[in-house]
Amino acid sequence: MQKDIEVNGKKFTIRELLAKEVDDINFDNKKEALQKQVMMSTGISLSDYENLTLRERLAIFKAINEVNGIEDFQNPAK
Repeated sequence: MQKDIEVNGKKFTIRELLAKEVDDINFDNKKEALQKQVMMSTGISLSDYENLTLRERLAIFKAINEVNGIEDFQNPAK
């Protein structure tokens, strides 16, 4: 599954992560975990990742959660 999004005039394609990719992420290091998830899901380079705005990164991460069936942690459950 994948989803196309547009933020600040930039287009990103978010793909579903494989379980084995997520297994290799060190979630004890939150910064590294976020970076790896965004880069693996979008295919962007480290340079592109470092130049994302906060709005872009948040929109990408929200789409990553949707594509991978992860509940939206930013909105409280009803």
